Amino acid sequence: PHIRRFIEAGGEVLTIGSATRLAYMLDLPLKNALVERTASGEERPLPSEKYYIPGSLLEVAVDTAASIAWGSPRTVDVMFDESPAFRLDADAAAKGLRAVAWYDSPTPLRSGWAWGQEHLNGAAAIVEARLGQGTVYLFGPEILFRSQPHGTFRFFFNALLDPSRSPAPPVP
Repeated sequence: PHIRRFIEAGGEVLTIGSATRLAYMLDLPLKNALVERTASGEERPLPSEKYYIPGSLLEVAVDTAASIAWGSPRTVDVMFDESPAFRLDADAAAKGLRAVAWYDSPTPLRSGWAWGQEHLNGAAAIVEARLGQGTVYLFGPEILFRSQPHGTFRFFFNALLDPSRSPAPPVP
């Protein structure tokens, strides 16, 4: 509740990798993209025999009009290590969410190996979510992984240094 109030009052939260679970705690209109439907119609995480991508470089398409993508090319390689991926609900845009980067191919693998990479096709990798007066950034891939993904540093620093925002409110 304190984090929600901080964001709604104009604060900014950046999440990377597993920290993006915050999106579900904030009831943002998105879902885990890496699921399958069972015979009974329930969703469950994809099993490892259908999907597994440990420590590989994948290509994402980028919305270069997003402020956190300033200076980014139209595609970027990201470090993917069993990273989260998202499907935005139909009403996500109306509720302030936008995909900043997404997997736009059934074969995004650039280096390493990927089992079931086609499950990522169309899934969002980076999401910007407006919540009240503030913003939550969801970075599924490891955008700061060991100084390797130089092309993704800009997402992090642009989010921190965006001059169009007013100063964050004090932490409650």
